[in-house]
Amino acid sequence: LVSSLTPFQMLLGKVVGVGLVALLQIAIWAGTAMVLTTFGGRIATMFGASPAAAANLPLPAVSPDMLAVFLVFFSLGFLFFAAAYAAVGSMCSTVQETQQSHTPITLLIAAGLICMFALLSEPAGTLARTLSLVPFVAPFVTPVRYSFAPLPWPELLASTVAMILGILGVVWVAARIYRVGILSYGKK
Repeated sequence: LVSSLTPFQMLLGKVVGVGLVALLQIAIWAGTAMVLTTFGGRIATMFGASPAAAANLPLPAVSPDMLAVFLVFFSLGFLFFAAAYAAVGSMCSTVQETQQSHTPITLLIAAGLICMFALLSEPAGTLARTLSLVPFVAPFVTPVRYSFAPLPWPELLASTVAMILGILGVVWVAARIYRVGILSYGKK
């Protein structure tokens, strides 16, 4: 494969393959939730429970547009962080080095989660709008903001474009690191 593909193509193939597995897992969860909400009474009677017990299942209602925003930003966030982790993985030759080197990326994810909680008091404020444009924070912040109230299309589009530009930047850097890492296999 090394002789017939560019490092960018190999990196992208790995990231997209793992991303499709993640989307399949989410589809299974969403399908299960849909089956439980649609056929909960029938399933309950099959297991000897009353249909009223199935009606009390605490499953949240998710609108189709909210689901679309979640899936778009999940996919974009996954591509962003998968490329960053691929860059770290290609720089390291042992598992111990990888465990130490991935800390900055983990801190970016933690920062995204912390920022998500910071905007709960004012989801339409300046801080929230600004955080929606920061690529490593937007996958966490934008769906949460959208769940409070649908965002205006220009804000949603700006956040999506910022994520895509961030992904392209991280993938470019990761491909350069991956190219060097793949050529120096077994060496530091």
